Amino acid sequence: MLLSCESLVKEIDPSFLPETDSKLVVACFISPQDTVLAAKVTETKVLIGSNGDIKDDITNATVSLSDGSKIIQLIYNTKLGYYRAIPTALPILAGKTYTITVSTPDGRKINASTIVPKSTDIKDVKIDSTKVNNFQQGNSVTNTEYEVKVIWQDKAGEINYYRAISEFIILYGIPDPKNGKNVINTPVSTFIDLRTIDDKDVDGQILSLNRNFLATNIGANIQGQQIDQNKRLNKIKVGLFQTDIHYYNYHTSLRRQRENNNPFAEPVLLYTNINGGFGCFGAYNATWQEFQAK
Repeated sequence: MLLSCESLVKEIDPSFLPETDSKLVVACFISPQDTVLAAKVTETKVLIGSNGDIKDDITNATVSLSDGSKIIQLIYNTKLGYYRAIPTALPILAGKTYTITVSTPDGRKINASTIVPKSTDIKDVKIDSTKVNNFQQGNSVTNTEYEVKVIWQDKAGEINYYRAISEFIILYGIPDPKNGKNVINTPVSTFIDLRTIDDKDVDGQILSLNRNFLATNIGANIQGQQIDQNKRLNKIKVGLFQTDIHYYNYHTSLRRQRENNNPFAEPVLLYTNINGGFGCFGAYNATWQEFQAK
């Protein structure tokens, strides 16, 4: 067998290298249920000759939201790290088209539009629980696994996109800082993504999404306080989101990217609908049901 003496180091034509200009990145999702209108603005870092983080927050941009007849400005909040406005300044209504525009002092400008969908009622929610044994720090621990299933009737004759979420509110015992003998029950929320689905090939049918959640301890402390090992499930909230195509495509690609654990598989590209940049401007309309734990 003859081995090649050719060097493994090859020069690459610069035309094949990725574009090195930094791009603005926007994440903004609106709904009629909003208690605040929020937008996160960052920028990508160049791949060649770059030092520092992959992306940086943009704090001096001009961010506007319009419904076609009225325009409002979203103001940057230093503490929260995003641009915000109150929904009463620009009510988010089903069926209306909204446009976000972002410009920066250096002349960059991007925009995107979305149509707010109507809401869909939840037909039924099924919640089941099972006791399971698992090992934590070498000890056998019995926990409760919950399965949440949300069921709804798809609207016939139109293309629809959905996402479902379950929120588990668990009470953890935290010692009272004023009196260590007392325990304060502190609610901690855990959100479980029941994933996304469209009505392709199932138009007008009964649809459902479900997923399991194992209610284990979420950590050794909450806000620096040692938690009580006794925890109690307080409430379960279930949300059904009817979404626009942009919200659906973005969150579907995000989930597939996070679940892509095969290093040999083709990478999943994150969906974007931002003209001149990256990210997503999408909309959804949510219906919620709340259940008190028994």
